[in-house]
Amino acid sequence: MEPRELRQETLVEHPELGVGKITRVEREQNRAVINFRSEPEYRMTVKDALASLEARPVGGLSAHLYENPDDVLSWVADGQLKLVGATLFDLGGAGKTKDLQSRLEKPVLSLVGAKWTTWWNKVQPSLKESEYFEFQKPYTYRLQDGVYVEQIPVEPLTTTAKVKKTATTRNVSQDLQLLRESHAAELKQQRAQHNADLIQQREAHTTDLQKQRENHAAELRQQMDSHSAELKLQRENQDADLKQQQDSHAADLKQQREAHTADLEWWRREGQRLQNRIDTLGADKAAQREMSKIEITQDMLLRVGDAIQRIYQLEETPEECHTQLKHILPVALRDGGAELLGTVGDVVPYEDRLHHTPETVDAGTPVRISAPGVIVTGGPFEDKVILKANAVPVLEVS
Repeated sequence: MEPRELRQETLVEHPELGVGKITRVEREQNRAVINFRSEPEYRMTVKDALASLEARPVGGLSAHLYENPDDVLSWVADGQLKLVGATLFDLGGAGKTKDLQSRLEKPVLSLVGAKWTTWWNKVQPSLKESEYFEFQKPYTYRLQDGVYVEQIPVEPLTTTAKVKKTATTRNVSQDLQLLRESHAAELKQQRAQHNADLIQQREAHTTDLQKQRENHAAELRQQMDSHSAELKLQRENQDADLKQQQDSHAADLKQQREAHTADLEWWRREGQRLQNRIDTLGADKAAQREMSKIEITQDMLLRVGDAIQRIYQLEETPEECHTQLKHILPVALRDGGAELLGTVGDVVPYEDRLHHTPETVDAGTPVRISAPGVIVTGGPFEDKVILKANAVPVLEVS
């Protein structure tokens, strides 16, 4: 069946349920509702309908079977030509003998107890002589152009091949009535059985759905409980880790503050000691000039230079200590006849007598001054290095 044919009022035929009519197409539910005589309001998915249904034209055999099945059964004996014409109309206007047999034998002839071979042998001569049909070889019959089923009269055969009634022949009308009653009873019984089966299937399906819902709900509850327990455990572990990290960080900060406070106190005492030493040296300046500058000031210069190196190595220095040590100590060096050796950040060639490095380097290698040293210039001993400048090697000089 073509998708364009799946619409309301289309006449269709099902291989098991027979002829029916589409009453509506529910696109949102993706299904079609078909009215069969044995199954009113029969529902099928659109996919199943397209696969199993065949569209039939209005006015053909299928349409007459749907609207007036009793009339069609009566044509077996009294309207054979109309019955063949309606069948050919369903076949597109023409069909072979085997096509007529497949459309008439089981759906129509068997219901009135007629045998196909016997019936066809009686009908065939009249069919060839009729003005409504045309015979084409091999074994093909077609409706004449412009002929409709409604034009073919319902009347017994007029040729010698007409079915003759004998004394032993059963009354066709009575047989038809009995067949109709039997068929109606059988259909009623089938409908009742089918309805009972449907009710049983619905109840079983409802029970299964209820059980599935309960199982699914139980699984969801179990999954939610498990997930909640996992989340709670994760939160507890995270809280414990954060507390441990906070405690560790607080202990580290406390230790750093204590060490920093101790360093500041040492620098304060060292600054005070050096200030006292500078005051003493200033009071006895004349006497110091008469003595060797190196002998008098070497110990002080060594301590001052070491203090200055430690200042440059310290990352954080309070403002008070920074002022005292970075400005007062160089003044003390100059008063003692000494100077700072090297400028922090300068890159110079390495000399062993001037520089101290953390690793052995060759003479002339570029090094960067990280802390100045102390040197006494001039005097009886010419230039004398009291404290080497700290330096680190550099890879290249731009």
